[in-house]
Order: sequence, then C-alpha cells, then structure tokens
Amino acid sequence: LKVSSREATCLCKPNTASDTVPPVCKLKAKFNLNGYRNVEKKKVVVGGMFPVHRRIASANTNSSSVPLSLGCEGFNFRTFRWTQTMLFAIDEINKRTDLLPDTDLGYVIYDSCFTISKAVEGTLTYLTGQEEAVPNYRCGTGAPLAALVGAGGSDLSIATARILGLYYFPQVSYSSSCSVLDSKFQFPTFLRTIPNDVYQSEAMARLVLHFGWTWVGTIAADDDYGKYGIKAFKEQVEEAGVCISFSETLPKVSSPEDIQRIVETVVESTAKIIVVFSSDVDLSPLIQELIQHNVTNRTWIASEAWVTSALINQPGVSSLLGGTLGFGLKRAEIPGLQRHLFNIDPYSNPLTEEFWETAFNCTLDYGRALRLAKEMAKATVEQGGNTSLSRAVRGVPDWLCSGKESLEKLNNTYSDVTQLRITYRYDNDTYSDVTQLRITYR
Repeated sequence: LKVSSREATCLCKPNTASDTVPPVCKLKAKFNLNGYRNVEKKKVVVGGMFPVHRRIASANTNSSSVPLSLGCEGFNFRTFRWTQTMLFAIDEINKRTDLLPDTDLGYVIYDSCFTISKAVEGTLTYLTGQEEAVPNYRCGTGAPLAALVGAGGSDLSIATARILGLYYFPQVSYSSSCSVLDSKFQFPTFLRTIPNDVYQSEAMARLVLHFGWTWVGTIAADDDYGKYGIKAFKEQVEEAGVCISFSETLPKVSSPEDIQRIVETVVESTAKIIVVFSSDVDLSPLIQELIQHNVTNRTWIASEAWVTSALINQPGVSSLLGGTLGFGLKRAEIPGLQRHLFNIDPYSNPLTEEFWETAFNCTLDYGRALRLAKEMAKATVEQGGNTSLSRAVRGVPDWLCSGKESLEKLNNTYSDVTQLRITYRYDNDTYSDVTQLRITYR
C-alpha cells in the first residue's frame, strides 16, 4: 500500500506475481450503517450524521464467533425530521442558481444511533469511502467527502471530531454545545451553529439566583455534555451561596438499579428545585420511573436538549414536569419543509420504510404481515377463541400498510414544524451569541 496524499488511495498489490490479477483491497471488518446516499456523478459530497435511533440493539456476546456491528433500535421521530431537513436543504440548494452555481451537491447520511461506536463507524466510512474499517486509506471512488454535518450530541461530536481533525476535514455541528469543543488545539476543524454551554450554564445559574433559590439538586447525563454543563452551573451558584442538595448522574446504558437509586434520592431530598443537564433520550427512563412513584411538587430547570422535547408533552407527564423552566434555542420557520416531510416515499429507503412502519404500526412487507396475522390467529385459537386460522389470514392482512397512509394525520414530532429549533440552525456567529437563548416555560 502506498500513501501519496492526505486522502490516501488503496494501491493494492496482486496476490500473485502475475500483473494480470486485478488489485484488491483486503478489508478488516464490515460496518452496519443505515442512511441515505446519493454520490453518483456528484462534484461535491456532504456527509451527515443524525441519531435516528436511540440506542444499539442488544446482541449475543458469545466470544466464540466473529463480532458483528450491531443494528439499532428505538426509532426517534424528531431526529428523523432532522435527517429529512438536510435532504430538503440539499435539494433546495441544487435547484437554485444563486447558491453554489455549477455545483451539484451529493450526500452520504448515516444514523449514529445516539452511540459513540456507531458515530465512529460512520466517520471511518466517510474517510475510507467504504463501509469497512481501513483507517488511513481511501478505497472508494468518486468525489471525496467535503464536510460533515453532525454528529448529534456532544459526546458523539467529540469522538468524530478527534478523528476528522487528524485529516483536517471540516465538521459543522447543529446540536453539540459542550464547552470542551471550544478548544481549537484539540478540535482544529470543528465548527458549530449553536451557542457554547458556558452561556447556558451561566443563564441557568442566574435564573436560580433571580428567584432566590438556595437549596437545589442536580442531575446530569453521563457524558461530556452533562458533566461539563452541570459543573459550570454548580461552580457559579455555589460561589453565590447556593447549596447543592444532591448530584446524580444518569446512566448512558440501561440500568434500572441506577434509575431507582436516583428516584429514591429525589423523593428523599427536601430540595424542590432540580436542575437537569441531559438529552431527552437519557432523561426519559428517569421521568417514567418518577411518574410511577407519583413524584410531584418539584420545579425542573431544563437544559436546551430537552426543554422543548416531546417528552414533556407525553400523557401523564404534566403532573411531574408541568411548570418546567429552561432555555430553548431560537425558533424559526422553514418554508416548504412540511410539504417535503409529507411527500416522502415509504419504499425509497430502508430507513424511510422503518419510519413508515413505526409511525403507522404496520408493515409494508406482505409476507411479514401474513406471518403476523397467522401468529395472532394461532394465539387466538389456542386461547379458545372462535377465529378460524384459515379465515383469519384470508385476504389482505390487517398488519399490512398500503404505503398511502396520510402523514398529515400523524400526531408526533416528525410532522410538527411549530418548534423548529435544532432543525433550524444557521451560522450567524451563534458560537458565542447568547441572544439565541430564549427562556422557555412548559
């Protein structure tokens, strides 16, 4: 292998002495990535990374077999909307003659699954041009990656920025606000269109001092976003004389024991003000458990990552989170976006197909729908029901989607364009623009 430039190319030698044998790259491992790709005959290709799923799927950890890259689970409608917004933006740029004339943008967008390992897989794929782990070599064809939009949360962006910075690939983040990313020494090519958390932590501290609260509890996600954000907040309020009743850390990996411990801490503490620096994904298990324990009479101070989340609007949550205060990013409108969201083709991509099936609780695959119908009918017969197995699976199975269901009738965050905050981020020196923080009362 010979490396001749920053974007090295695989110049692989034949396996034999004969020059007639075509060169091949020996690849080390294959990744398991889902997303959108359009690079054919494109001059410039832009990468994108979005946490469309909430976590990596569980798998058998048998060490006797070759480890495989895991799939993802826990579909997130909000972040899927972010993905569609990038597709919409690229399409709008390519249609217009006043933006990037004579340049046809292509894209490669991957799902990071809200997990560092998946974000790293996607980053290595961008660099090598293939869905295999071949660090330091570019084995793909076509236009190289021009920049990456992503990768979602601060811990994901930190992992990807450390790799991309080695190759001086630009990375522009839409939601990574952790203060450590401020370091140009560590992250020389990282940019963002969201304010640094230093300003949000100060604003939350001033909010607590404004109301004269002197006894508060803190909860942070177990990542750089949570740790750095809550650390800056605590330093400022403690200097002003505020006492911290408790400091808890939310687990990144499902841990009922840790969640139960945090619930007990919240219940037993006399602090009625609780400051939370976390994403809605990490916070959700704790909220569900607090609801089960009928915890009320608390005032929650929320970071921007969850203050406008649909988590607050879920049934039964208002008794716990009603009256939550926090700082949200500036809201704006994107003309034409909702029309694009409603006009997607469910058969165009596996990720879009999964979205459709999740949204309408059905399947687009006839064979799978038939199997589900048989399983349901069999269970009914075994339980003493009157349903005939042959009659139950005759005709069109109930589980089958038509692909023509109305997205306009959906009632979830995908189709809701009234709270476009992360979805709408523009580079107007928002890196240090505290005016982009808006007080939000839920």
